[in-house]
Amino acid sequence: MRTRIAELRNALREVGRACRKARLHTPSPPSGGLVLEVGPGQAPHPRADVVVDKYVADDFDRQGALDVSKPLVVADGQRLPFANRTFAYTLALHVLEHATDPTTFAAELSRVAPAGFVQVPTRIAELTFGWPYHPWLIDREGDTLVFRPRDGQRAPVGDVFHRAYAESALLRNWWAANRELLHHSVEWRDELDVRVEGESVAEQTAELDVERTINALHELDRRGALKPQPDELAGSLRCPSCDGPLSLGDSVAECSSCGRSYPVVGQVPILLIEAAR
Repeated sequence: MRTRIAELRNALREVGRACRKARLHTPSPPSGGLVLEVGPGQAPHPRADVVVDKYVADDFDRQGALDVSKPLVVADGQRLPFANRTFAYTLALHVLEHATDPTTFAAELSRVAPAGFVQVPTRIAELTFGWPYHPWLIDREGDTLVFRPRDGQRAPVGDVFHRAYAESALLRNWWAANRELLHHSVEWRDELDVRVEGESVAEQTAELDVERTINALHELDRRGALKPQPDELAGSLRCPSCDGPLSLGDSVAECSSCGRSYPVVGQVPILLIEAAR
C-alpha cells in the first residue's frame, strides 16, 4: 500500500512538473502589433494575424488539412515577402528543422520582426522518434541553435515510440514533464542566433506544385474559406525575387521594381519565385 501511495504522489508531482514546463515552452507574443506565424499547418497560434505556408496542396508532413482561418500568404520561409520590421513578433514552431538553409531562415525571421519564438526537436527527440523529412540534428548552446547533418543517424524504433505516444497518456505526461529533453524552445530578441555546421538534405520532403496550389486555393475561395489580408499589411508586401514593393490586386500582385507578377486567389498572394510571371 505504501508503495502504491508513493507511486501516486510521484505521478502527481510529475503532472505538476509538466504544467510548469509547459509555461517555459509557450510563446508570449505582445498584445499589440502584427504577429506572423510561419508554417503553422493545421494549427495556427490564436495570436497570429498572418500565416505563411509554402505547401498548400501537399500535406506530406502535415497531419490534417491546412487551417485557413487566418489570413494566408503562400511563401517560402527563406524568402519572406515582407518589408523589414513589418511584424512585432514571429512564431515558427517546428518549422526551422525543415529548412535547407537554417541560417537564411533565421535571418528572415529576424529581419521582419524584432522578436519571436522558435521551437524545434532536440537531438534526443530526432534519434528517439525520427522524422525522415527533418535533415538536421539540433543542439542548443545557450540561446544558439546548432544545426548538424544527420549523417545517416536514424531512430531505429521510431515508429514504436510514435505509436506509444499516441496510445499512452502516461508516456505523454512523462514527455510533458521532461520537455527540455525533446524540445528546444527559444524566445529571442533582436536576432535569432543559429549556427550551421555542414550541409544536409532531407530523405523525404513535400513537393511544390504551383498549379495544384492555385487550384486548391480556388476551391477554398469557392467555399468562402479564405480570409482577407489585414489592413496593416498594406504597403508591406515585397517581391521574393528582388525585394521590390508589391501592389496587391484581385488576381495579381505586381512588383514595381522588376516587373514580375504573382498570382492572387481570394486575396491570398502566392509570393513564390516559382510562381512569378
